[in-house]
Amino acid sequence: MHIIRKRFFASLLMLALIAPIIAACGGQTAQPTAAPAQPTAAPAEATPAPGQPTAAPAQPTAAPTQPTAEPAAEIDYDGLPDVDPGAVTGNIVTAGSSTVFPLTQRMAERFKDEGYAGNITIDSIGTGAGFERFCKAGETDISNASRPIRPAEVENCRAIGREPVEFRVGTDALAVVVNPANTFVDSLTKAQLADIFSGKAKTWKDVNPAWPANPIKLFSPGSDSGTFDFFVEVVMDPAFEKKGKEAILNAPGIQLSENDNVLVQGVEGDPNAIGYFGYAYFIAEKDRLKAVKVEGVEPTERTAETGEYPLARPLFIYSDAKIMKEKPQVAAFINFYLTFVNDEILDVGYFPASQQALNVAKANWLAAMGMEVKMPEVDPGAVTGNIVTAGSSTVFPLTQRMAERFKDEGYAGNITIDSIGTGAGFERFCKAGETDISNASRPIRPAEVENCRAIGREPVEFRVGTDALAVVVNPANTFVDSLTKAQLADIFSGKAKTWKDVNPAWPANPIKLFSPGSDSGTFDFFVEVVMDPAFEKKGKEAILNAPGIQLSENDNVLVQGVEGDPNAIGYFGYAYFIAEKDRLKAVKVEGVEPTERTAETGEYPLARPLFIYSDAKIMKEKPQVAAFINFYLTFVNDEILDVGYFPASTQAINVAKLNWLAAMKP
Repeated sequence: MHIIRKRFFASLLMLALIAPIIAACGGQTAQPTAAPAQPTAAPAEATPAPGQPTAAPAQPTAAPTQPTAEPAAEIDYDGLPDVDPGAVTGNIVTAGSSTVFPLTQRMAERFKDEGYAGNITIDSIGTGAGFERFCKAGETDISNASRPIRPAEVENCRAIGREPVEFRVGTDALAVVVNPANTFVDSLTKAQLADIFSGKAKTWKDVNPAWPANPIKLFSPGSDSGTFDFFVEVVMDPAFEKKGKEAILNAPGIQLSENDNVLVQGVEGDPNAIGYFGYAYFIAEKDRLKAVKVEGVEPTERTAETGEYPLARPLFIYSDAKIMKEKPQVAAFINFYLTFVNDEILDVGYFPASQQALNVAKANWLAAMGMEVKMPEVDPGAVTGNIVTAGSSTVFPLTQRMAERFKDEGYAGNITIDSIGTGAGFERFCKAGETDISNASRPIRPAEVENCRAIGREPVEFRVGTDALAVVVNPANTFVDSLTKAQLADIFSGKAKTWKDVNPAWPANPIKLFSPGSDSGTFDFFVEVVMDPAFEKKGKEAILNAPGIQLSENDNVLVQGVEGDPNAIGYFGYAYFIAEKDRLKAVKVEGVEPTERTAETGEYPLARPLFIYSDAKIMKEKPQVAAFINFYLTFVNDEILDVGYFPASTQAINVAKLNWLAAMKP
């Protein structure tokens, strides 16, 4: 493809660290991935979106490197290959959500304005009907959706040889609206909305005795609409025991339509009307409609992004890797869409997806096309300045290995790596502001993000691998081969004091317990997966109060403890088991042995992702930090198996690389 999209140039400060770029887009040549992209679910909200740097600058650890005389290197911070719409031929067919329709329409108009001469058909028929055409009839190239694709729809796609690939493109807030002549309704609870849209409340007085006894006129999207599905799920089902759909469809006198303009006109035309639809339609008609607060919260960009507004939801488009490769115009349009959607989305009436969600979508595009993110090359010999890291004892050996390789390839500075546990690492990174990188064996928590923001840091997440916790016993223990999570909960709470208490066929020898301390991400992960389901969210206290338990943030102490006692049991990162596998015995969990395959597939119950975190401002003000993270992400999969962990998927590494590029964007 001929490249016309505007490029950004790296600063001279950054160029002191980064060698000339190999490819036009910057970095290593794109390599094909092994397997086609798998369909993803809605992006996990457990982790925060990597944001832009906030006010307080991080202090540099060393003087900035002096610029060299090398020419400026071009870096494509968007992470996707450049598209020339004028060089794209062939038609594109899309259908689906009426909510996503105006956004896809806007992106198609811009694609044409910039030179695309083909035709893009966009049918507004509802999310469910869109998936019917995409996954059953196979008539469309792209399916617009205001909810994630469902398992049954995925199976329909697979039945015709399609594997749905998901692209998050924005965030919508549903608007509940009344006629402006309605002066008494300002805010409604979800329970009141359920009463209204089921027809249980037939007049406004039925909703609130202080309101007039005027009969309510109802307007709702039809059942093929993702808007309808979302409203039912969030508002109706909690009140109607999963029969909220029928409650709306059977409400007396309700008017249903897949066309949101019909609903807008209906509410405009009746002073006693109430309806709901995508926020974009409210924006378009805001002079003639009145938005109602839900649970006292007004729909705004901020309340939708933070999740305060109860009726906010993600927006998607879907395609298929085979379609994208056989019809390059489809791949080009989706690339263009993801690259420029945030330039258009607010004007359409929706809110941008977070940077993290958009990066996941871009990584899905690259995986579907068999490509990897192109990063600028790093010359470790040109990097100066020290780096300070701390955190997870599980991530410690991996960061240590990457630091050793960075030094072996020429880096002459110092990298401090303290193994103090994930929680303590976030304390140093987010409260004390003492570290440049935080190693973590769990995602950062909302309270820790707030601590970071309080000192002017915005955490940026980089997935670097996959760990499986190993539950281990002494090799002299010949009777324990596999344990269930329920048995592990009994053991580590002290409820089972002897092995006979676990299984009557085993000896009555007292059990000796070894566990990471409460500052460890390993501890947090074990509590969440093993203990809390059995102890109603009191699993942490159950372990900490178990009689005679030995706790340590240093996994080597735990290894030595289990080695030294034939009745001992402990758990820690799989890497530590690998290092001591001749002197320890790994126990299966729920009958599944920890291996690379079982960890990657999720069969092994105690597998977890591994991360490092930094901050965009730190990375820009301390180029050595940015250079090391770039190097880490580029070469981690060369080292990780030897350290004892499993590689993160290509898709996950691509997301991490895109997070790096977004953080470094001028």
